[in-house]
Amino acid sequence: MVFQEDFEIEKFMNKHEHNVVYNLGETCCYSMSLKDLEVLTGNKAPLDTIFNQRLVYGWIEGSDELRDLICDVYNKDGCAKLVREDVVVTNGAIGANFLTMYGLVGKGDHVVVVNPTYQQLQSVPKIFEAEVSLLDLKFEENWLPNLDALQKLVQPNTKMIVINNPNNPTGSVMDNELLLKIVDIARAQDAYLLCDEVYRPLFHSVAPDKVPDSIVNLYEKGISTCSVSKAFSFAGVRVGWIISRDHAAIAECITRRDYNTISVSMVDDIIGSYVLQNRNAILKHNYQLCIGNLAILEEFIQSSNGVLDWVKPAGGTTAFVKINGLVNDNTEDFCDDMAVAYKTLVAPGENFNNRGYVRIGFGNSKEDLLTGLPQLKKSLKDKGLWK
Repeated sequence: MVFQEDFEIEKFMNKHEHNVVYNLGETCCYSMSLKDLEVLTGNKAPLDTIFNQRLVYGWIEGSDELRDLICDVYNKDGCAKLVREDVVVTNGAIGANFLTMYGLVGKGDHVVVVNPTYQQLQSVPKIFEAEVSLLDLKFEENWLPNLDALQKLVQPNTKMIVINNPNNPTGSVMDNELLLKIVDIARAQDAYLLCDEVYRPLFHSVAPDKVPDSIVNLYEKGISTCSVSKAFSFAGVRVGWIISRDHAAIAECITRRDYNTISVSMVDDIIGSYVLQNRNAILKHNYQLCIGNLAILEEFIQSSNGVLDWVKPAGGTTAFVKINGLVNDNTEDFCDDMAVAYKTLVAPGENFNNRGYVRIGFGNSKEDLLTGLPQLKKSLKDKGLWK
């Protein structure tokens, strides 16, 4: 039997998310319907196209239209143009990450992965018998990679370095200066640099001239994975992608795709194209949503008088909030109690190898924060922590 670790955050979410009333655990920007997007943009949803489309397997690597639109997300002046052949469409970003590692790492390879991050990025290389080293990010270093620590982890057989930007769960953002130094380390080793960029367009708290580039525009062996789930509000459309200038990497992923999901549904491909056609309006809406909600969360943390602490997120939709005074820093039991006794969903730091923290999502509706945060305060008061 193939070795596989339990996916702790998914187990926790599946256990509680359908039984809570107040959702502070959602990591997507507030999900939209096709009608919502029509109203927001004035552009008609492709319902007639879907209704009349013969629903065959569809486009194995993704339709030309969808892959061209994905390239548009990344293409920028001063960089060589990305083209549809640089893209593989997948079943969400989780499918993109899995397929990338399925294609590129295996027994005898070494992979360095940031920690904390989405557990899949750390666990999947082990399924393929690669050795994994964790690059620990630290609160006191603003949850950003320490370059000396990274360099010490690199081995002669290091095949891939894995980061995500913005980071999940902390919301930290690596700027171009730091990214290019990581690129230098990867290039010296001739290693792939995989960046999970599923929150990438949401740099809501970064100055416009400091917004970092995608890894595919910084490194010839850079690989970006992303989807329409988080920043684009359409998690129910299972469309993600791998994009890279490394043709050999894309070819390996396509080859293994034949043994994987074959294709995404034609309906998802068509709707995914509609979403990306309207991406600018969606992002403008979600920027404002995140900025407003983040201000609410910041005021709440400041009002705790030191019970709660954080490094304020610079991007994405998640914050990693430290709870001071918990017995043994046990946030797993705390979050179980929050879900059962207070009907409020927050994710425990143990799911990200960091006890004493909870992950709070602030990209959901304003009402979720305004109703859920008082429940968090009540729990802390009942435990004698919030005076």
